[in-house]
Amino acid sequence: MNIKGHIIGEGIPIVCVPVVERTAEGILATIRQMTNKQVEMIEWRMDWFAEVHDADAVRTLLEQIKPLVQETVLLCTFRSRQQGGEAELPLAEYLALNQLVAESGTADLVDLEFYPVAAGQQCQDVIERFRQFGVRVVCSNHDFAGTPSVAEMERQLTEMVLMGADFAKLAVMPRKKRDVLRLMEAVLAVKEQHPGSHLIAMSMGEDGVISRLLGGWYGSEVTFAAFGKASAPGQIAYEEVEQILKQIQENFDQR
Repeated sequence: MNIKGHIIGEGIPIVCVPVVERTAEGILATIRQMTNKQVEMIEWRMDWFAEVHDADAVRTLLEQIKPLVQETVLLCTFRSRQQGGEAELPLAEYLALNQLVAESGTADLVDLEFYPVAAGQQCQDVIERFRQFGVRVVCSNHDFAGTPSVAEMERQLTEMVLMGADFAKLAVMPRKKRDVLRLMEAVLAVKEQHPGSHLIAMSMGEDGVISRLLGGWYGSEVTFAAFGKASAPGQIAYEEVEQILKQIQENFDQR
């Protein structure tokens, strides 16, 4: 997949760096720092924004972000507390926020928490509506309680793929090292069954760090790294991730 000249899904995963700041000034300053470092993909975590309930404040901030990310892939995400986020919105307000983002022309991708949306409204309709504005959709599910069975993880990812998600994302918490291997097995199986699909997956926490680095091997196309503040357990520093992934790619290129 080509977004603004950035190829996602070939070779090593693209590194996405979350912005987790409370104020508009902090958000803009962090995005400037990231683009100066030539970060390829940025995730604005809207649930951290203190004024996220104010549509005008969000709209104004999106207008200010737009010129900063002309050459950078921008993912906009409101992560609910149940899914590991910082805030909560009623479903109607959550969908309205993402609609505002889609209409703004600033974001390349929006994140939809798959099961809340699917339970409250036809997810397919939401995806198609957002696509009309040229926005791609990441359908996601985060499990902080543990790691489901391989069959259950395959089911969740496949359901998102068949619903029309541009990217299907699954994050799980390992309780033992073997859980990390089971995540990789599930993602690889879905990739084999649906070779045209685009998947994002990670095992969180310390044991799961390896899953953030080997996505190119088992089928995860995006990995998340910290730029100062981490947005999830197990994220490591952006520059470290970039260096390790480049070394991995160089080793593959030499073969």
